[in-house]
Amino acid sequence: MRIKGMSGEEYNVTGQGQGNYNTVGASAGIASFLGLNAGNILGGGCGRNGGYNGPVEVITTEDRPVSRYEAGMMDKLAAKDSEIALLKSNTYTDQKLADVYDRLLTIINRNKEDQNAINLNQAVYNGTNTATLSCMKQQIAELAALSELVIPQRKVCDTGCCGCNN
Repeated sequence: MRIKGMSGEEYNVTGQGQGNYNTVGASAGIASFLGLNAGNILGGGCGRNGGYNGPVEVITTEDRPVSRYEAGMMDKLAAKDSEIALLKSNTYTDQKLADVYDRLLTIINRNKEDQNAINLNQAVYNGTNTATLSCMKQQIAELAALSELVIPQRKVCDTGCCGCNN
């Protein structure tokens, strides 16, 4: 990422979590965060308490100084970039989850319709079989009743005994 300094100069910087802390800019930012300045780190200098009282300067790869204010702005920009990336990734994840939900719901509804059709066919088959079995039960009951029926002997004819042709 490139940013512009206070005097219009452009600088290459990495976003938060994208680079490593072995760069001069990151080291100066950490030192600034810890309350150290170039005089305390490098030693020597004059001023109050033997430290250096001037602005901390970081030399970039383009050999241009970056002020503590610009370094702070870079940190804020990197934090904002990270927040924007997180929000975008959350939005993307939400969209993908909604897509997956829609696809699953479509599949579930299609399976439900298929199962309803199978259940309807089974209900028709069951109804037909029940009616057939009821009819068969009735016929079996009639046959059973016939076997217990008493037929008078005069109605029973031996074929070939008396010459009748019944």
